[in-house]
Amino acid sequence: MNFKNFIRSSFLILASVLIVSCTIDEESSPSGTEKYNTEVAITDAPIDDANVKAVFITVADVKVDGVSLQGFQKTTVEISSLTNGKTQTLGNLDLASGAKSNIVLVLASDTDASGNAPANYIVTANNETKALVTSANEIKVNDSFNVEEANDNRMILDFDLRKAIVTDGSAGYKFVSNSELSSSVRAVNTINAGTISGTVTGDNSAKTIVYAYKKGTFTASESQANGSGVHFANAVSSTVVSGSNFGLHFMKTGDYALHFASYEDTDNDGSLEFKGLLEATTASELSLLNLSVTANSQVSLSVIITGFLGL
Repeated sequence: MNFKNFIRSSFLILASVLIVSCTIDEESSPSGTEKYNTEVAITDAPIDDANVKAVFITVADVKVDGVSLQGFQKTTVEISSLTNGKTQTLGNLDLASGAKSNIVLVLASDTDASGNAPANYIVTANNETKALVTSANEIKVNDSFNVEEANDNRMILDFDLRKAIVTDGSAGYKFVSNSELSSSVRAVNTINAGTISGTVTGDNSAKTIVYAYKKGTFTASESQANGSGVHFANAVSSTVVSGSNFGLHFMKTGDYALHFASYEDTDNDGSLEFKGLLEATTASELSLLNLSVTANSQVSLSVIITGFLGL
């Protein structure tokens, strides 16, 4: 082999090695290594206990796939005030795109952000402070959300107090069991969410609550209390009809059914009890049992209450 052929052969071998090496590197490099800033905020679906004036929780951290909020410091939130689309921003995370299901909301267990005990508590209608007892301070959220390849990801942690807090039998309050608590928080990316809102006429209830279920999942047994005493435990979200208006915010894209429940002080003890499900229809062609929510959409309804179901 002459010198020119040797050089030519060596060059071809080197080029082949480089091509193979680049191919291996491309195939072995993990996808989604680019990170996207994600804002984390918290909101609340309202509690239905008339004796509760306010609920305070102290957030120690939020972790997604083991990544904590950047520079976060313990924060006490009056979460019961964050209804009807109101939120409080907790911080930011840098996350790779894709589905995230390892979401942990960490609550402080000793003191609040000011150093006072208890860390989590309720204020009653007569201004008493009562500690919220919990068996674990880490809530492993039983939900997932997608981080999009965009710079406006915003994860909303929707804390459903109605599901999360019950009386403990001695005029005190506590969080439900760990498994039930995990299902009391939703994780929603606002990029992929919409709103269901409307007005209600023909309703004479002391209080009416709207429950949103994934289409086809509601059964009559939902009106019965579960082991912790929570009614409508499998509702995705809920809201109170205020005046004649209601709004269900941060609803993930999908199909939903709405159910309206009436509450009255039936035993004259000063507290509202579940009276029954209301028969409802809309003033349009929209069906309350088949409502489609798409990203950034707002479904508007005119709801007419015609009586109680089964009466």
